[in-house]
Amino acid sequence: MNKLYSIVFSLSLAAATAAAGVSPALLNLVMPDATVVSGMNVDQSVTSPFGQYVLSQMQFNDSEFLKFMSATGFDPRKDLHEMVAATPSTGSSTAHSGLILGRGVFNPAMIIGSATAQGGVITNYHGFNLIGPPPGQSTESVSLAFLDGATAALGDTASVQGAIDRKIAGAKYSGALAQTAIQVSASNSAWFATATPLSDFMSTRQSGNLGPVSQSGLIQSVTAASGGAQFGTTAVTLSADAVTASPQNAQALVDVLKFFVSMIAGNANAPANVASIATSAQFSVNGSTAHISLLLPEAQVEQLLMPQGEKNKALRKPRAAQH
Repeated sequence: MNKLYSIVFSLSLAAATAAAGVSPALLNLVMPDATVVSGMNVDQSVTSPFGQYVLSQMQFNDSEFLKFMSATGFDPRKDLHEMVAATPSTGSSTAHSGLILGRGVFNPAMIIGSATAQGGVITNYHGFNLIGPPPGQSTESVSLAFLDGATAALGDTASVQGAIDRKIAGAKYSGALAQTAIQVSASNSAWFATATPLSDFMSTRQSGNLGPVSQSGLIQSVTAASGGAQFGTTAVTLSADAVTASPQNAQALVDVLKFFVSMIAGNANAPANVASIATSAQFSVNGSTAHISLLLPEAQVEQLLMPQGEKNKALRKPRAAQH
């Protein structure tokens, strides 16, 4: 199960270039009391220059991964098409409750067989097999279930059982958060949406470090947020919307963010790539919503993510030879 979690996390970095919007079949499995929903389309990640870079950094040729593919018949590089994650908890909650939903090509029989061979526990819930870790391996109740040959649910057992219940009932996920998820996923490869105040995700110490933003109560005024990343052929676009309590708060938030950006861009000691990112930031206000976007050249994003050793090698190369 830990290996599967690792693969899921790695693939979240390699979201697809094309964003056709979240699949209703996955969104309808989200718990009705979700406060945070996120997702990604991984179908065309191999065609994205940034996606190819991320894949090249992953250790997909190690023996453990190859053994996993052989035992399960599942290659996440080509068999996983889309992911949606949801939780009813906020970032400050200590409860471990969440759900990861995947759309792809799965071989449930092989995966169940592999889990059983490694001591995994298989239980039945309303006709669906719940795959759990071997006894004593995990202190948390975690399960994996296949709702059909193309849909998997992973998370705490109660959340996976809830997804099964909604699958059986033919439930429809609706409401403000569902609408935001549909809208933001249509224009982003990887995306998120929350209906929870931003302050709920920050401890008092974290919010205090934000200086004027915290002191003016601007963080407390953000009642919801959404955003994402879109990977193009030459650039990565990052964007976010913060819904505040009033148009005045939205404008004040933008003004403070602009001030921070100007300080970074004007700091002679700031790294060149950081100053460049700050300079590319664009801000706008639409009613009570503050909007920020960044357009970053794909090569620059690669450089930011590049391990320090590789950065040093790149710097030593003749300029014409650099990517």
